[in-house]
Amino acid sequence: MKNSKYNSHDVKVTCENKLNIEFRSTKEFTGWYIFNSNKVARITIPKGKKFLPPKTYKSLAIQLKLSVSEFDDFLDCPLDKENYDIILKERL
Repeated sequence: MKNSKYNSHDVKVTCENKLNIEFRSTKEFTGWYIFNSNKVARITIPKGKKFLPPKTYKSLAIQLKLSVSEFDDFLDCPLDKENYDIILKERL
C-alpha cells in the first residue's frame, strides 16, 4: 500500500487522464467510469491535496473494483486503461 506516496489530487488527476472520468465538484469530487456505455464504477475523492489514510486509500481501490496492489499499479502507471478494462470484464 502506497497511500503515503499519493495525495487526493494525484488520484483525481490519474483517474481523469487514464480513465477519462469527469468529476462533479460538490463536497467531494465524484465521478463515474463508463464501460460499454454503462456506469460501472463510481469513485468519490476528498477535496484538497491531503495525503490519504490507509482506510480511504483502500476504499478508493474498492470503488474502482481493484485490489490495493492493482490500485498501486494504477497510480504508478503500469496499469493502463486497456488492462483496467480487462480486470473489469473479469469482475463484472
